[in-house]
Amino acid sequence: MSRPATRRAASLGRLLTNGFVAFSLWVLSRALMALLWSNRETFIDHDVRYYFWQLDADGVSGALVEYPTPIAVFLDLIRITAGRTENAYVIAFVLIMVILDGAVTVWLWRSYSKTASAYWGAYTWCIGSLIWFRIDLLPAVAVLASLVWVTRRPIASGAAVAVGAATKLWPAMLIAPMLGTDRWGKRRGLGFLIAGGLLGLGSVLFFGWTRSISPVTWQSDRGLQIESIVATVPMIRHAFISPDLFHTELSQYNAWEIFGPGVDFWLSVADWMLVGSVLLAVALGWLIALGGMGLPHHRLPNANDPDTMAARTHAIVLAQIALICATIVANKTFSPQYMIWLGGPLAILLSLSLPRRDRIQARWLAILGLICAAMTHLVFPLNYSGLISQPTAEHADTVRLVVRNLLVIALCVASVTMALKSAWRIGRDDPQVASSH
Repeated sequence: MSRPATRRAASLGRLLTNGFVAFSLWVLSRALMALLWSNRETFIDHDVRYYFWQLDADGVSGALVEYPTPIAVFLDLIRITAGRTENAYVIAFVLIMVILDGAVTVWLWRSYSKTASAYWGAYTWCIGSLIWFRIDLLPAVAVLASLVWVTRRPIASGAAVAVGAATKLWPAMLIAPMLGTDRWGKRRGLGFLIAGGLLGLGSVLFFGWTRSISPVTWQSDRGLQIESIVATVPMIRHAFISPDLFHTELSQYNAWEIFGPGVDFWLSVADWMLVGSVLLAVALGWLIALGGMGLPHHRLPNANDPDTMAARTHAIVLAQIALICATIVANKTFSPQYMIWLGGPLAILLSLSLPRRDRIQARWLAILGLICAAMTHLVFPLNYSGLISQPTAEHADTVRLVVRNLLVIALCVASVTMALKSAWRIGRDDPQVASSH
């Protein structure tokens, strides 16, 4: 056998071996997730059953008004094709999510980055089987796809953001730093407008204006959910200081909320923080898409320079992480499945070719993300009862919640700081921007 043929055979052998090991680890991790679900977490299927009950009773027009219409249509298609029975619906839903989970892992491994694939598998394992029992895997994958395609297929990248917004509203904010006056930014904007316009127009034409905007009004009327960042202080008071003054209950919004003195103040804090997250999106969009045009020593041509493509991609990925973290921190609701959203951007960040300093920061951010995901799993579903009992019986459950919330705040502060620094360099008159990436 010739040397080139020998090298090709050896390379193929290593590829097959590495692929087999990766596949085996993924199967093992998912088997452990399924085992833990069957022993400790079977009750997490309630949300999937709720989707079925709502759709079976009211149809898309009147059901799941807290979600955008396109995702309600998707969930109803599962109900119709699964045979219109509750248990069959749950099985079909979970199978779709398991297949999607595996498909994303394989896609990243074969077509993008083995590092990203491995991180995605590890991150979702930390969250646990919850990824199979919530729709949040769908927007998470959409955001992941948008970053994989950010320069490869910019129109598809923008369209993926729009698809994410059609499942949960928050991804719409992520398009801001992805825009620009160069051909990549314009195409991402075009893809977002086409896909978003078609989905929005279809929603209004087939289901009406009221149903189409219902997710916005639903969110604005909600109370203070016990796991939210802004509920941290009331939850501490509920557990350790003034248990008689606070109580938790399952509200009409299908979430456990806390009631007591000071709650209205923290709700107003959440409203202001939400405004701050929107302003952050505007600022990052201005710095990345427009190069900070108008600021001293910043020029739009610098942002559009092809030599800064790697730096701009890095800034976009950091911006996505920062905006997702800001959305989570500012929200008066923090359902555990929200942590799924961060898996894709962190995986992409870890796989980028970066200078040593940025690479080290990316690794620390990715590690902190894994810890936050694992802590979220410990809070829900593994140790939730102590948070909703009256009075709080298990103080350790509240401690875990507080630690998780502090870690998420740290992740948010770190990612926002890194995103702003990276975005600031994009349009600046600094020749090292391009050469350092």
